[in-house]
Amino acid sequence: MAGCKSVKGVKGAVGRAIPFRSSELSIKVDIAAEANHNSPIALDVALIKDKDLMKSALAMPAQDWFGKKKDLRRRFGKRLQVTSWEWVPGQTISPIVIDVPWKLSGVMVFANYSSPGSHSAPLPLGGKVSISLKQDDFTLENDK
Repeated sequence: MAGCKSVKGVKGAVGRAIPFRSSELSIKVDIAAEANHNSPIALDVALIKDKDLMKSALAMPAQDWFGKKKDLRRRFGKRLQVTSWEWVPGQTISPIVIDVPWKLSGVMVFANYSSPGSHSAPLPLGGKVSISLKQDDFTLENDK
């Protein structure tokens, strides 16, 4: 009996000793010369650790996101991690690598265009993705 208990204890200890690893999300950004009608464009990547917030974010247009971002960060604290950039049309961007924690509800991208549209999309939890910022909206492509 004592031996079985020991094996169970060792199994539990080993399980706790091996940490879950985060994954990496590599983002390549291309900005067209006429992007956002030749105006600077802000882009946010949001790592969301709250299922209800992720559900809301999936339906949230970028205009609402940028208007509510400060309040959302205050309300959700560590359950919402946002990385923000602002670029000018035609600018060359080095690839971006984001560490994605293992316990995450999802990742969203929001682009602050002046034209109407949702300008938001979910991103994969790891791997490579290309975002092309164009005149009126962006396109998203998973890279292999």
